[in-house]
Amino acid sequence: MKKGNKKLLILALLLLLVTATFGTYAIYRIVSTGTGSVTTAAWAIKLNGTSQTSSSKTFTFTSSDINWTTNTSAVNGKIAPGSTGTITIELDATGSEVNVAYDVAISSIKVNNVAISNDAGFTVALNSSDTGKLAYAASNMKKNIVLDVTWTGSESDETTKDNADIGLSNKEVEIAVDVTVKQDLGV
Repeated sequence: MKKGNKKLLILALLLLLVTATFGTYAIYRIVSTGTGSVTTAAWAIKLNGTSQTSSSKTFTFTSSDINWTTNTSAVNGKIAPGSTGTITIELDATGSEVNVAYDVAISSIKVNNVAISNDAGFTVALNSSDTGKLAYAASNMKKNIVLDVTWTGSESDETTKDNADIGLSNKEVEIAVDVTVKQDLGV
């Protein structure tokens, strides 16, 4: 065979071999689409029996909202130095399917939009921790947040305190309390 024919024969065989090799392999491809669904956990919070749509709520309590345990005046539901009582905020997370964290802060104590002087002895303090958690449970996801209210006073109060007490005379005391509730990821 001539050199040129030999090259042509090798080239033809190579072309035949490549065509046969790639012609016998097929590419299989499957495309599929699927859908799925996931149901989100419920979030249901009530503060003092009212459903909440935001993560925080400010309550403003007046003296008539206080459960007085000692009231030195007791005239027409009014109070005087020496009175003590409590305010209860009910946190109800029944129906929530997640852990709940809460934070409570007393934001102000005012009379006629003016902060009460420390000399007056009127105080509000949380009965327990100002933060807490409710671990998810199918039932009993309730917590009563209790604030202690005290108007200290005695017969021997000094003039400064007496004058501060007189400044509160016949006025409505307003107590603002902020409650923030959120999902807790670390219970």
